[in-house]
Amino acid sequence: MNQDTRKFMKNDKTPQTHHFFTRELIRRKFISSDNEFDLYLFDALFENLLQHYEFNDMIIAVSYTISCIKRNKFKDENGLDIDSIFAYFKVSLTNNLRRLTTPVYIDWLDDD
Repeated sequence: MNQDTRKFMKNDKTPQTHHFFTRELIRRKFISSDNEFDLYLFDALFENLLQHYEFNDMIIAVSYTISCIKRNKFKDENGLDIDSIFAYFKVSLTNNLRRLTTPVYIDWLDDD
């Protein structure tokens, strides 16, 4: 990185805007706003998922996923600390979205 680029980056006071859901993760103290790289990973995740799922379903699944992980004190199912919160959140959120949006078929007339 040359000196001009560093000077521009240092003087750039443009506020960085992030995805609605990324800002919600920060607001709910699920992630910190300190690491811009992680924030952009979450932004990309939400943009990608919104191509496949409805916004209202995303609100429900994101809120549920945040609550579950925080309730477990950022530990996995085995009680171990989560190494990568992004990877764990991505898998959990994707699974929760699938469960939320997959129709359940019950044949009440089936004799089995």
